[in-house]
Amino acid sequence: MLTRLTRSSQASNLATAVRGAILRAIKLRSDKQVVFYAKMAVGLLVLVAVGRYVSQTLRKVQDRGLRVHVDPGWIALAIVLYLAGLIAFGVFFWRVLRDSPTPVPLLPALRAYLISHLGKYVPGKALVVVMRVALVVPYRAGTATAAFATLYETLVMMATGGLFAALGFALVPIERWPALVALGLGFGLLVVVDPSVFPKISRMISAPLRGIDAEAFPRVTRRLLLEGIGWSLLGWCLLGLSQVAVVWAIAPTGVAVERWPLIIASVALATVAGFVVAVFPGGLGVREGVLMATLGPAVGADTAVLAALILRLAWVLGEFVAALPLLVARPSVPLPEATAS
Repeated sequence: MLTRLTRSSQASNLATAVRGAILRAIKLRSDKQVVFYAKMAVGLLVLVAVGRYVSQTLRKVQDRGLRVHVDPGWIALAIVLYLAGLIAFGVFFWRVLRDSPTPVPLLPALRAYLISHLGKYVPGKALVVVMRVALVVPYRAGTATAAFATLYETLVMMATGGLFAALGFALVPIERWPALVALGLGFGLLVVVDPSVFPKISRMISAPLRGIDAEAFPRVTRRLLLEGIGWSLLGWCLLGLSQVAVVWAIAPTGVAVERWPLIIASVALATVAGFVVAVFPGGLGVREGVLMATLGPAVGADTAVLAALILRLAWVLGEFVAALPLLVARPSVPLPEATAS
């Protein structure tokens, strides 16, 4: 009985969060006079949140009294690998939109995907949805369609991450609990994104919202799901290799290739756990805690602590490096369609 109540509460919280994000996106789009000021406010909010976020991470390094010697070349590689992983996830976001009633071109979809990641550092995570919707709507994406495409891409990404992590921990068996936790999270999220389940969740979320019918939802099929799993697998591999590069940056001896599956699995499980336990912005604390615990057997306890914290900083830096030029280099917006006389 308690399990059913917990699941019901989680579903209700998800519905409330997504519904609120959609409503904010609709309101932002409907009043063009406040768009500029809203963008400025969002930008300031993101900058403050990210600055606080980086400060907290650096404070953790100082509190532990750890001495850091970092090779900038490996950190640069870690950032490149991370951004390549995000692009893989972003391609699937574009694919979801392409199979919707309001498709958008690839470049605007990738631009929206990369820029919106800065919104996850603001408590609540709804700002990711609002930012992504606001960035693709000018390219004729439907507001509700873009919001549900964001939700679906994220859930497929996390489901794949959980299952992929379980496989990685199974290949390098050290402790049993990470594999079991990853398998449970991955399988549970996979059920949610199944084409027979996700449309029902979408209808439940959109029920109280006016003007949203079934035609606004992305067309979720098993073929699309399998394609999303493929892109997500590529993304998780690249994110895991980003952590490998960070280990090489702080440990001259690096890490043996046979330990790489464990490191990749650790990154995937930690990220999924940070998403599911949505207490702090960007999974702060939860992700690092899981990553430190699971990385320890592969690289040692002290290296695991440093690697987890430095990975966080490298990823934040990478997101800024990607977002700043994309904010300036905006793909051309299509002209309004001519109306029949």
